[in-house]
Amino acid sequence: MSIAGSLLLACTVAYGCAVVAPLIRFRSCSKPVFQAAWCLVAVVLVCPLLIPSASVGLRAASAAISGDIAFKMVDYFRRWDRLDRSTILRNYYGLLIPFPAFAVIYPDHRRRLLRPEIPWPHVLRLVVGITGCVGAILTLRGLSSSVLIRSSFALNHAAMLWAFVVAIESLSRTLYGLEHLAGFDTTPIIRNAYLSRTVSEFWRRYNYRIHDWLYRNVFQTTGGRHTPVRSVLLVFLISGVFHELMFGIATARFTGYQLAFFTLQAPAALASGRLERFAKRGGITGKFVAHGSTILFLAVTSVLFFDGVRKVFPFIYASKSPLPW
Repeated sequence: MSIAGSLLLACTVAYGCAVVAPLIRFRSCSKPVFQAAWCLVAVVLVCPLLIPSASVGLRAASAAISGDIAFKMVDYFRRWDRLDRSTILRNYYGLLIPFPAFAVIYPDHRRRLLRPEIPWPHVLRLVVGITGCVGAILTLRGLSSSVLIRSSFALNHAAMLWAFVVAIESLSRTLYGLEHLAGFDTTPIIRNAYLSRTVSEFWRRYNYRIHDWLYRNVFQTTGGRHTPVRSVLLVFLISGVFHELMFGIATARFTGYQLAFFTLQAPAALASGRLERFAKRGGITGKFVAHGSTILFLAVTSVLFFDGVRKVFPFIYASKSPLPW
């Protein structure tokens, strides 16, 4: 089978499992059958294994697709008993459509604009977003030939972080513009995350749609504000396990770095309240210290996260990583 064929197979199996799962649940109310439907979520997550391990990029793409499907299945299945059975399958299959991007919360995925918007601002977002994303990638690739960048991991990491921030913020605006042109009432996936003064604020701004999924399906269901420490720890634990699984499958190597990265974010997020109060009381200096310490913490700990990204996109680093493997 060709490489492209293996990607098609992985995606077909993933969507096939997603299509079959509610049919199993719909036709039976027995607990074992419902558990069998839930087991298909795990099958969806491991579908990238159908792609040869040498095709890291395609495995990563398949992992992103499978993750999106699994998030939607979990969110919808959790609401199953509270949904109208006459429309349950139609709404579920509508949720599986992979647009808008990472719209994994039902029924928010289908929220439409009340009235058409002027298209030109969104067309401009598309042009600027694509230009920014492509420009950041080309700049990073150009910097990789620099002797200074190749000899210093710290400088290489700093340059990569700059390019990454520009690329994902640009991509977020591109998708936002495209979604509004299509008539969807969405918010940007990433909302100026670089302005965050605390780690907690960063994760609210970064990938807002997945954050919303974790908030509703993990934080609130495990106690929420009544047990904030436990709920926050579980949010980052589940996010870490998910990223470790997806990067591990994509790269055929489980290093523990993804789990370590997200585990480190939990205590920093719990301490964000005090840092925010310090920023408010300290005026400009307090805000500067809070913002600087947050950026520094994320920059240092992100070395763990980007180890997985480096294995998928080798060009982002021209220098040798300090991590042992």
